[in-house]
Amino acid sequence: MSTREKIFAAIVVVFFVCLVVWAVRTAPPTPPTIDKDDIDPPTVMEYEGNTIVEEVDGVVVWELSCSKMRIDSVTQLAELDDVVAKFYQHEKDKIWQLTAKKGVYDQNNKLIHVAGEVLVQEVAEEDKKSWQLTADNGVYDPNNKLIHAEGNVVVINNEKAKLTSQKLDWFGEQEMLVATGEVKISKDDVRGFGDMAYSNNGFKHFGLMGNAKLMKGVKDDAE
Repeated sequence: MSTREKIFAAIVVVFFVCLVVWAVRTAPPTPPTIDKDDIDPPTVMEYEGNTIVEEVDGVVVWELSCSKMRIDSVTQLAELDDVVAKFYQHEKDKIWQLTAKKGVYDQNNKLIHVAGEVLVQEVAEEDKKSWQLTADNGVYDPNNKLIHAEGNVVVINNEKAKLTSQKLDWFGEQEMLVATGEVKISKDDVRGFGDMAYSNNGFKHFGLMGNAKLMKGVKDDAE
């Protein structure tokens, strides 16, 4: 082999080595192996038009429905849209209904928190409804038959008596209302004011406590 051929062969070898080194250095890294067990599944599931029903000895005691429900499997909280909850008093042949724009159902303690156009009323013909309640926010405890309402609370009975307050608790078993905070009651020409009011007969009669004041012969909505 001549000197020229040896030099040419050496150049080819050097070029080949450089090519291999470049290929190794510029090769993309191997992607890590993905273990399917390391991928957390989504914790929130969304359902359309879902209904939850609670039964005791085969008898429905309450039910909750909505247009859309998002359930977090970790926290067990369910976000609700267009809430409709019904509570059945079978022994009194009555059905009470709660509606609201939004809600959260806590499946751990079975409390329903609601907000937005909250309305509670008896499911009956209009002239047979004993009373209805509206508020900004509320909490419904269906198992203990309790409702707690807050914010612009208004109660109107079928005799057109009206109660307004900051807060109100309804005890369904006793059908008793307890209102607190800037309470005002009006019916015909009577106005009542106090820190607290209570009624246990469909709001047909009431009691006032705490800075109570009663006015009769009122022709307008006196404050």
